[in-house]
Amino acid sequence: MRKPVSIPSSISDNNRLNPEEILGLLQEMNHQKNLEEGLKVLTRYSLDIFHSAMAGIWLWRDEEFQSLAISARHPEQERFLKDTVFPADFKMFDQDGPGAQECLRRKMILQDIQAGDEFPGPFSSWTGQLLAFDLKKLLCVPLLHFGQLLGVLTLFSAEEGAFDELSIHWLNQLMPLISSFVYEQQLLLAAWDKEQALTLLLRGTEILVQADSEEQLLTEAGEMAMEILYLEAGFFLIQEGDAWLVRAPFGRLRHNETNWTAEVLRLVNASSSYIPHQNSTLRSFGEDSAGERLPFKWKKILIEPLRTHSGVVGELWLMDSRAKALEQRQEILGAFVRVLGVALETIRQRWELERLASTDRLTGILNRQGFEQRIHEEMAGTTRRNSSFIFLILDLDGFKQLNDTKGHPVGDAALRKLAQNLRASVREEDIVARTGGDEFTLVLTDLKKGPETIDIIERLRENMSLEEYGLGVSIGVAEYPRETNTYEGLYRLADQRLYEGKNSGKGKIIMGE
Repeated sequence: MRKPVSIPSSISDNNRLNPEEILGLLQEMNHQKNLEEGLKVLTRYSLDIFHSAMAGIWLWRDEEFQSLAISARHPEQERFLKDTVFPADFKMFDQDGPGAQECLRRKMILQDIQAGDEFPGPFSSWTGQLLAFDLKKLLCVPLLHFGQLLGVLTLFSAEEGAFDELSIHWLNQLMPLISSFVYEQQLLLAAWDKEQALTLLLRGTEILVQADSEEQLLTEAGEMAMEILYLEAGFFLIQEGDAWLVRAPFGRLRHNETNWTAEVLRLVNASSSYIPHQNSTLRSFGEDSAGERLPFKWKKILIEPLRTHSGVVGELWLMDSRAKALEQRQEILGAFVRVLGVALETIRQRWELERLASTDRLTGILNRQGFEQRIHEEMAGTTRRNSSFIFLILDLDGFKQLNDTKGHPVGDAALRKLAQNLRASVREEDIVARTGGDEFTLVLTDLKKGPETIDIIERLRENMSLEEYGLGVSIGVAEYPRETNTYEGLYRLADQRLYEGKNSGKGKIIMGE
């Protein structure tokens, strides 16, 4: 077992730190399991070596100071430092007001703690509590690494003579080493964090590429974004035709009841044609054009374009994104969005292949294969609803003669026009298909045979507008499930009635009993 390095409990006899003590401090800090524990060693050490009552280290993260290591002589002092928000304006290191001074080459704030206007600057709001602790001096030292602000070390003392020239001298020797330690630990943490995120991304990729639908893909992607990127919330803005729609909100936006969706769409549709971002964009939201604050409280939004082979088809909007935090995750975020784009394109290609396999290329409505799938689904739904539907087979009268006399292009135009008129004449839930050369099949859902049905079919025939092509139509009708409860039975029965009509003079609607 490693023997702990001995940390002195008081200043050495010559009232100076010495290189051995500094080395021992750094070794003890490096032996801790993480950055927080290492810096706690420093703050505990600072209480004695710099005659302090309280010592704290705040790191600059996500545009604010966050307390990481706090040590104090008394519990109430420690609670005060942990619970108090540290001043966020790091320009305080440029101040030269009363009680502040520049010490050697490193800028510090050294102030006497006094009541009223005699204690100006960023710590003035702390005056009452610091005086209640009977503290006399405050010293704030920045942690700087090649000009980059990493955080601050702040010491508070109850001794009038604290933080003398010797203390300042040794702090200036020690702080670059502490800053290097913090920077190195942050790099190690970022590397470990990136490794963990990459591992999750690899596992998540398998989930994304296995998604069965676009909605499932976007939902899974939102969960992954929170797990891998530690994002609070976001949503997808997806282009559908000429419109942009908000899809799959995640995180705290999922159950947010404010009207944020409408506001997003208002921003998107502010111009006549929304142009999606081509590159990663960090957008800040302030006042709108009317000078009124926007109803949502998102300080910043990172917008990532979502690409497929056809270009940018959507965007991932990430809420309250902070530029500094995202810099460390930009590589992971980029890989995540690329994987998402590939998965989205895979699903859309799969859907398109399925659509083509079930769609009649000439007319754009269902073909026989697609119709058989849809009617079986409708049969199951009709049974669950304890309902019924009407099944129709339509066959054009005179179509062969049209092809022979006018040519196939005219015949094809007639079929397209008929399909268009049929689709426009039925309800959204009804089914229309071309199941043969000039044969069409329809399902009119939640309907039974009767006078009303005859009227509906008559109006349907009138809307076909076949007269301009010199065509007629014969129709065979069957009812599910009263007359038969199988697709084969329905088709056979309607087909028999269709040809009964054709054989008796064409242009008829045969309903059966």
